[in-house]
Amino acid sequence: MITIDLLQAHPALDEIEREKVCSVMDPLKLSYEARVHASQNKRLPVQIVLHALYYDQLKLRSGTDEQQQQQQDAVSTRSQLLQSADVSLRKENEVLRSELMKMKLYISDLQNNNKKNKKVIGPHSSANNKSSKPTTFFTSFSKTLGKLNPFRHGSKDTSNIDDGSCVDLTKPRRRRFSIS
Repeated sequence: MITIDLLQAHPALDEIEREKVCSVMDPLKLSYEARVHASQNKRLPVQIVLHALYYDQLKLRSGTDEQQQQQQDAVSTRSQLLQSADVSLRKENEVLRSELMKMKLYISDLQNNNKKNKKVIGPHSSANNKSSKPTTFFTSFSKTLGKLNPFRHGSKDTSNIDDGSCVDLTKPRRRRFSIS
């Protein structure tokens, strides 16, 4: 603070000269510490001390106003961020819904194509057979002959045979015993 140093260097200045020297000093541009020092300095004129105290009080009031304004700004900024986040989440939800609908349509198309393919192949398809081997003439012929076999499933028709001996009605064994 140049003016206070000037007043300390020239203590013989009268009140009017002190006011002229201090009129250059702007209390608004002083820091908080400088205003406190100016309000406690006895060499400064009373008018300058009152200006320093008045501007100090204004700064304190505006400081609380500034704090309230900063809090309001922070709240509004936070709400704007939440709104922008909400908008981005809505957009993301719409994108996900559209992708889900596309996937459902794709799956339904695949299922429809699968049903159409089954109809085209018919009931004798390899998927319906128990074995995955293709049917040949020999296999179909042997199956037909097997169905015509009267001795199938152990049922022997012995009504025409009359040899007078006891007939064994048990099932024949499926494998043969070799004598070697």
